[in-house]
Amino acid sequence: MSTIDDLKSQLDARKITFDPPSGTSERLKKELLGENEGTKVTALLQELILKISKLNNIRISSIIRDEGFHGSGRAFDIGNEEIAGTLLPIVATDDKVQQFKIDEIIFDAGVAGESDRNKWNYDAGKKHNFDTATLEKHKNHIHFSVINS
Repeated sequence: MSTIDDLKSQLDARKITFDPPSGTSERLKKELLGENEGTKVTALLQELILKISKLNNIRISSIIRDEGFHGSGRAFDIGNEEIAGTLLPIVATDDKVQQFKIDEIIFDAGVAGESDRNKWNYDAGKKHNFDTATLEKHKNHIHFSVINS
């Protein structure tokens, strides 16, 4: 099966869902599958979303938008941030970041009860401490981006 077929299977099994309202859900689904107009998600991002959805059910809140790596189809946000405490210890490791070709992970780990707010954060594929302003913007979602292939 292709990555697109696998993503469709994950969608059918509700392993991948989208933030409401329904108009947003349809837009996000088209972006995920590369069926939208304009900027397309990269194949690496589709592969990352597929791998993460096999580890934990995810609710995508954003894919294509004008800022950061979202604008080049290399980033997505998980809106069900309550999974951070179980998902990020598995994914936010040097081995997985390299294996999954992750560029960035940004999330305020304080939301998950961690004293180190940057516990799981990466930038350019390396552990990274983001500033307070960036962490404040990442309390209600987990941001992921992939390398530029």
